[in-house]
Amino acid sequence: MPGLLWLDLDDPLSQALDDLAVRYGFHELAIEDCRLRLQLAKVDYYDDHSFIIVNTTHYTESPCEVELREINVFLGSDYIVTVHFGRSLSIEEIEKKLASKSIHFTRPDMVLHTIMDMVVDRYLPTLDHMGETIDKTQDDMLIAPNPSQLEMIFDLKRGLLQFRRAVSSQRELVNALIRDETDLIHSDMRIYFRDVYDHAVRAMDVVETYRDLLTGGLDIYLTQMANRTNDIVKALTILATLMLPLTLITGYFGMNFDYIPFTKNHAGIWYVTAVLLLISVGMLGWFKYKKWI
Repeated sequence: MPGLLWLDLDDPLSQALDDLAVRYGFHELAIEDCRLRLQLAKVDYYDDHSFIIVNTTHYTESPCEVELREINVFLGSDYIVTVHFGRSLSIEEIEKKLASKSIHFTRPDMVLHTIMDMVVDRYLPTLDHMGETIDKTQDDMLIAPNPSQLEMIFDLKRGLLQFRRAVSSQRELVNALIRDETDLIHSDMRIYFRDVYDHAVRAMDVVETYRDLLTGGLDIYLTQMANRTNDIVKALTILATLMLPLTLITGYFGMNFDYIPFTKNHAGIWYVTAVLLLISVGMLGWFKYKKWI
């Protein structure tokens, strides 16, 4: 690309980054941030370049986890240097488009916009995947709640918290790039960064919606478990209530008296059994009439 140099490093700990720092005058604090993991998105301005951290996310469904990653960008007037740990799917996709000549860059801020746009656009598909997991978990809870679903809810809540940190810092980063007066971001590119900002705001809204859904899912789980406990207690109460008169009758007439009804009758046991059954059926009928069962 005439007039534009783009260097990409996949190992911030390499000597190559130190050599570039000497060549372009990168600040030592920026180099330190490159070599530290889990930095939130931000922008720092120096005399002749800017240092920008772009947050990316990696979502795994099993176990449900959101991992924050970052792309560190040194933006100069005629060069851009990107630094990241290991592979970056966003960078690789941009490189493929460059190789196929489907996109073309003439300035560093164009490369920066494309990277940020690629990263933010990946937020919504990831959130859609998480949304499908939330819907499936809630449907399962309505049918047969179990502790594994509760664990899934808390995993999703932690994942969304991580995601919210990334999206929130990314939104503030893009807002700063739009509003700050710097010659490294040309005026004709600000409208494109505004589009990235809109996508970040939309992703933030989706994150908040899913957090509310998870709170509702937790309420569903607790309600279902409470209903199940109530059903168990209700069944045990009915059983105990049915057994109470039977125990009273058999216990009372089981005392050592000289006269007990039906003791001289060979069919006495059947008479007593029939009476006990009639009492039980009558009590069940009464519970049904009162709509207790």
